[in-house]
Amino acid sequence: MVKSIPVIAAVLFLNLACTIGTDGDDGVPHDQTTVLGTLNLFVDVWNSGDMETYKVLLDEDDFTFYFDPWGVAYGWLPEKWGYEEEIQAVTNLFDVVGAENVDVELNLEGVAEPWEGADTYKVFYIPYAVHVHWGEEWGDITYVSGNLDMELTLTEEGWVISEWRDEGLPGRYECTWGMVKVLY
Repeated sequence: MVKSIPVIAAVLFLNLACTIGTDGDDGVPHDQTTVLGTLNLFVDVWNSGDMETYKVLLDEDDFTFYFDPWGVAYGWLPEKWGYEEEIQAVTNLFDVVGAENVDVELNLEGVAEPWEGADTYKVFYIPYAVHVHWGEEWGDITYVSGNLDMELTLTEEGWVISEWRDEGLPGRYECTWGMVKVLY
């Protein structure tokens, strides 16, 4: 029990320091009318396993996920994949481990809204942490961290994600979010 106190404290600190995708102001759910709303909804969707909403968060025609260049260089990962592969991999992940066993945190502290009239917007170097609880025991957890860059496009329905670039932390050669997805 004593060993778990630092872990609990770290999780609480991260939750206070990061925007982690909980419902918006006054309990109103996030929506796609703003870039921050879309990114918070993205986190909500990952934390709830809501695949139907995830599908509409991604640009069905132009979505591309780019894997961490380090993993690609070593031949562990493909360079990229599209909408269909993304939906299939995330669906498989949630089916195998259970949607309730995936926890995502994004630090959206530095993200601002685009200028008025913009129809595309890029966000860079958003730190992430992903925990996947894949076993019965507390010790069966995969923890990945890194940064993501995203390009969002404004459609009639709101902001959608058209590009997602995954990158591990500099100087650290460990599992990334993309590596977790490609396993499924």
